[in-house]
Amino acid sequence: MEEPQSEYDELPYGLRWRMHFGSLERDPHSGNEVMRMSNNRIVQTHCESTEYQALQLIDKHTSIPAYRVISIFNRPEGKVVEYEAIPGKPLESVWSALSMDKKRRIVSDMGRFMEQLRKMTPPKHFVIGDSTMGAALDRRFGPGKIGPFYTLDAFHDYLRRGHKPQEFRGDCVEKVHEKRPTSDQSYVLKFTHGNLTPNNILVDDSGRVRALIGWECSGWYPEYWEYVQMCQNTDTNSLAGEEWLDMMKGVTTAYDDELQCDQAIRTRFRSEDYGRPRSVRPPSPSPSVLRMERDEIDDKNTENTSG
Repeated sequence: MEEPQSEYDELPYGLRWRMHFGSLERDPHSGNEVMRMSNNRIVQTHCESTEYQALQLIDKHTSIPAYRVISIFNRPEGKVVEYEAIPGKPLESVWSALSMDKKRRIVSDMGRFMEQLRKMTPPKHFVIGDSTMGAALDRRFGPGKIGPFYTLDAFHDYLRRGHKPQEFRGDCVEKVHEKRPTSDQSYVLKFTHGNLTPNNILVDDSGRVRALIGWECSGWYPEYWEYVQMCQNTDTNSLAGEEWLDMMKGVTTAYDDELQCDQAIRTRFRSEDYGRPRSVRPPSPSPSVLRMERDEIDDKNTENTSG
């Protein structure tokens, strides 16, 4: 009898040789260890699938500058991904030294990149999740993955941890989650970077955008999510963050009601709260409902969609 084939991939000899002479670095933003083999080639272990799958999707459908996935290997220590990296400096570190013309050019480029993301064809089914319509990652909700969510109400219910919108101070949560301006027309799905901040934008010495990084929190989300996450994640205590965010609001659609709603929810719940049992639990679904949901999930996983 033949021995079963290993479920793990063998690293090519050439890659192992280059990794042997590479230098180990730590990403200052994610904290992940990265093996740098040259100025534009890196290898990362323990990779989140949400990131490299998103990079493959945007490489196929957009012209947004980003790291390019060269190869993926399934290893005992986790996914090992080889990237074609793009050298550059974080915008946060050079913003104050840039001229106003360069700042406007960077913001203009970012506006065009965001427009490309928002023009990507969403999945045929409404699924809030990562680029493959699977569970998404967002450090706001802790280290684990969340979803996917098959309705907008399910996603909003998760944000509120099962509490009713009326239980939050003011009416901003109720206005967004229940009394939307056009209640007959729900929010549409848009592909979302999820963490557009100056730290995730690499620029060169001339002030041109070289690459957008930090795609691990990207996925298909309601149309307002990019704006809300950008406003919430940018450090406005620094001059770079405050001025950059103010200029970015001029090249993107504003969702200020949704931002106010999210601020109210964040005031109530911190990231660690989402890892605890919910204080309010919905009733258990009947066997027939469970069967319908399982059939629907199987259908979504087999249909060919852009996601």
